[in-house]
Amino acid sequence: MTMRELAKLANVSISTVSKAFCDADDVSAETKEHIFALAREHGCFGKYYKGKYHKKIIAIICPELKSNYYTGFLERLQSLIEASGGICVISADRFDARRQAELIEYYASYLKVDGLIVFGMKAAPKKGYTTPIVSLLGASDGLVDAVCIDLDSAIRDAIQTLRDFGHTKIAFFSETLTTSKADSFRAYAPKGSPILKSFLRFEEAGEACTAELLLKHPDVTAIICAYDNIAFGAMHALKAQGRKVPEDISVIGIDNIPLAEHTETTLTSIDCNPDEVCRITWDLLQKKLQSPYFRARQSIVIKPGLILRESIAPLCNND
Repeated sequence: MTMRELAKLANVSISTVSKAFCDADDVSAETKEHIFALAREHGCFGKYYKGKYHKKIIAIICPELKSNYYTGFLERLQSLIEASGGICVISADRFDARRQAELIEYYASYLKVDGLIVFGMKAAPKKGYTTPIVSLLGASDGLVDAVCIDLDSAIRDAIQTLRDFGHTKIAFFSETLTTSKADSFRAYAPKGSPILKSFLRFEEAGEACTAELLLKHPDVTAIICAYDNIAFGAMHALKAQGRKVPEDISVIGIDNIPLAEHTETTLTSIDCNPDEVCRITWDLLQKKLQSPYFRARQSIVIKPGLILRESIAPLCNND
């Protein structure tokens, strides 16, 4: 249906129809609703409507949706956004920088969302973007305002805790997407500490790394895993091989997902403080929504903490 035909049905001018779809103030609410009702009835409302939605639309771009780690952040952010009267839309870039850039372009230039939260923003936004952006869980190198987690110091503290417990033979279980964590471990671990990398992910990665560890490094007495699901797989594989956690081998995970405190042997894990991270991220974006010129001018860094549970013990307990 053309706008002329719609105007004739509504018994108003074409100019009035055009203004209504642009949400102009000089068209009454009753007239707008009359025009919109007819447009919906004839299937052309979406074709002509140009007004802004009455709620703030916030797009979140994250690496994936199948990880308990990322979904934990997404659920918290969605709750904060909706509690403030906004609407949240979510897309996954699958750890692909090019796809991330395409999604940013789509949401900022075409959907024209009110704000963007991007996990680990990898490239500078195009010039001319006016959409407020906050990078989450990864330094943006000054590209945009960012909220980061200091995992480097957290891994150092986990290593020190194991050393205080008498462990000097410590291994790190990694996979293809956790290289930066492996680098942090390498920087602080005792010299010669093995880093085992699997091309699998989640629990399967932990099981594969455990098989390699028992074959090549049987003297290791403690393991730090790149994230909790790897630790769950490692503990399962160790049990299957007759090894006890923590009596034979201590295990630490990273992320402190809810399941960590509900496993048969509860998992010691690095807690990334997701509640605080999400609160600060949303507060920062809200300030940018209120003032397009607001900038934090720096990356806000959150320090994680180590949550001690049953999966680690002093080395003397292994005797």
